Amino acid sequence: MMEIYEMREGRPLRTDSFHDDVWINLVAPTAEEIEEVLSFLKLDREAITSALDDEEGSRTEVSQDYTLILVDVPTREWRNSREEFTTYPLSITVTDRAIVTVCLQEVFALANIAAGKSKSKSVFDVTNRARFVLQILFRIAINYQTDLKYIEVKRTAIEEALRRTTRRDDLFELHELESNLVYFKTSLSVNASIIERMSKQSRFVSTPEDRDLMDDVIVETNQALEMTMTYSQIIKGTRQLAEADLNNSLSNVMKFLTSITLIIAIPTMLASFYGMNVRLPGEDSPYAYLALFGAMIALCALSIWGLKRKGLWRR
Repeated sequence: MMEIYEMREGRPLRTDSFHDDVWINLVAPTAEEIEEVLSFLKLDREAITSALDDEEGSRTEVSQDYTLILVDVPTREWRNSREEFTTYPLSITVTDRAIVTVCLQEVFALANIAAGKSKSKSVFDVTNRARFVLQILFRIAINYQTDLKYIEVKRTAIEEALRRTTRRDDLFELHELESNLVYFKTSLSVNASIIERMSKQSRFVSTPEDRDLMDDVIVETNQALEMTMTYSQIIKGTRQLAEADLNNSLSNVMKFLTSITLIIAIPTMLASFYGMNVRLPGEDSPYAYLALFGAMIALCALSIWGLKRKGLWRR
């Protein structure tokens, strides 16, 4: 999919034609769309196709014709019949004629910019290349924080469910959340180093306004990284608690079954004695079985009472 935006009164406006000072957003582009953009910008294919490899690492690349910034962005996908979080590379190619963004998945940060939404009070202007790039990076950091808060909400819901009963599905979901945070932590760590490197380059910070926005990007990215590390530790603790609860439940079940086995052994033992082919006291009495039955009940009750006193009779 290819979308072309020009700026009108500080807001992106969709257009169908290529011309100078536009923002071209490519989402899983076709070969024809890539050729159209390359033909318009007169660039090599590598300038805009780096993000089409989902294993591509974050970096910055500067050449005579363009500047390439490759960062990881948060996206969502369906795994194991549930919506999970992951990261994909996003390339931002800055040229004299336009800015091109490329990703294999739709990026919420770019969708918000296309809709004219921004937490910063700045207007959008592609002619100010550096500032527009910083606004994209700022929205990416905000989206990381939004997804992290949603992950925390899911963790809280799972923890509430664990208070009622512990299920295997809850453990698997906690594992998935923990895996998502591993992706976030790795991507944010690399993004933070890329942004830190950009902050020292004059092409991205040429005015006091750019410096303020760059500082905001650094702060929000570092905050997202800290949130990721904190939530990762919390989820790890929740998962360990769930595992301990499962082990404790299994231990209680085994303890109860062992206690039942001991109690059942008492009547089995008495009945076995009176089933032997030897003479035993009271076997000629017509009420012997009543006495034997009463002795069984009394011994079982006494055994249960003793187990309860020692805390060994639990369900």
